[in-house]
Amino acid sequence: MRALLEKDYVLLSLDSKKHKDGAAVIGKLRAGHQGVGIPWMVVLDGDGRELASGDGPKGNIGCPARTDEIAWFRGMLAKTRSRLQDAELDAIQRINETFAARWLGKQKQ
Repeated sequence: MRALLEKDYVLLSLDSKKHKDGAAVIGKLRAGHQGVGIPWMVVLDGDGRELASGDGPKGNIGCPARTDEIAWFRGMLAKTRSRLQDAELDAIQRINETFAARWLGKQKQ
């Protein structure tokens, strides 16, 4: 999935404890957002303006596992993509659905 996402996005991960000033940067990015939890995603443009966030109708989608979270993530990508094709969005959705099925299956054990 990473290779598909990298067609349109620069993927960064910030850790508030590991990265110098990580907590401050995360605080700035999450300012005005009610959601809590990790991971939290945001898509920024080249000037640092927010285009989409992981704050769905039910809160932070985190690592999308429920149907509504996966749909929200797909919507984030559909709204902000420039090179990703519909078939590639379908592939990303299938990857998320497969991961979710495995993860949710393990949670029931």
